[in-house]
Amino acid sequence: MNNPSQPPCPIPLEQTSAAVQRHTGISAPPPLRMMAAKGLAPLPPRDLVTAQFILSFDEQPKIAQAASASLAALDPRIAKSVLSDSQVDEAILGHLSLLFAASRDAYIEPLLLNPSTPGHVFEDVAAVCTESIVELIARNQARLLEYPDIVRGLLKNPHALKSTIDRCIDFLIRSGIILEGLREFEHALLRLDAKDRIEAVSQIAVPPELLDDKLLAEAPPTRAIIDEQTPNEDLNNLPIDERLRRLSLPALIAYATKGNKQIRKTLMRHTSRIVALAAVTSPMIQEPEVIEASQSKVTHQDVIAHIAKDKKNNWIRIYQVKLGLVKNPKTPLPVAMRLVPLLNTKDIKLLARSRNIPAGVRTLASKLASSRGRN
Repeated sequence: MNNPSQPPCPIPLEQTSAAVQRHTGISAPPPLRMMAAKGLAPLPPRDLVTAQFILSFDEQPKIAQAASASLAALDPRIAKSVLSDSQVDEAILGHLSLLFAASRDAYIEPLLLNPSTPGHVFEDVAAVCTESIVELIARNQARLLEYPDIVRGLLKNPHALKSTIDRCIDFLIRSGIILEGLREFEHALLRLDAKDRIEAVSQIAVPPELLDDKLLAEAPPTRAIIDEQTPNEDLNNLPIDERLRRLSLPALIAYATKGNKQIRKTLMRHTSRIVALAAVTSPMIQEPEVIEASQSKVTHQDVIAHIAKDKKNNWIRIYQVKLGLVKNPKTPLPVAMRLVPLLNTKDIKLLARSRNIPAGVRTLASKLASSRGRN
């Protein structure tokens, strides 16, 4: 019995108890359905809430409205029994979570502690709940590991403290879990020192032939990670680019962190910003690699920007890096303009005649060349 203006009920009637079917089934007369919708039917709490949820999809608008209103005004005694009941259908738990997430902490707490509550409900609740419920969600590390997208919900919540979100993200990263597209994960990854960074990706093995020499002596013998899409195929026989293309995001971060020079060079060109940044910030990276990356037009543009602003390593102290950044079209224009006066006169004169750099950089170089020529 579905109202054509709304989607069908997600709970098949045949999967409910006989009592629920008696009050909601196609043969149930409207007065009996209305009694259940208003909470007047003699049903135990689980069956009553299940019946009301099903009736909120009833073909008769008055019955559907009455059932929805009853669920929104759920009696505390019924709520206490139902919200912690692991036998309640997850669709009902999800619906109730959206009703109470923003204002009824006493209802949301048992619901989130219910093992039957699906992970996506945590994400939905995390986006709108109060600060105290945010803390409850943040402490549930098992759920974070099971459904890390909970963090996406927390990031939308104005009541979530930055320190709480940072704690969740740090925990996930140290557990080898990284979400694509969230700058907060990038920042957390870059905050780690060399030891913690390597520890964070320790659960993912990098094949010895791709491991950096600094780590090779410490690493136990291991096999390459097997492609999730072709589980019976050993990636060792594939070209490097193809092997990397088949890896998951966390695996790519591990390779960028622990891999050798060739791996880093390849991953600094990766389309994923966080993968490229993981490569340029690898604890294993050397000055010649940064010089080469600063000069390369195929390096990810955010790697170029990072090299220019990296205060920890201060890469722009190296003259070849400064020159490479100025000549690289991927360098942000304000950065390139700032670096031009730091170059020697010979290179500035060459830049003034170059047609392969932005016009603003060339104009500044011309002015500086003329000024230095008069001195």
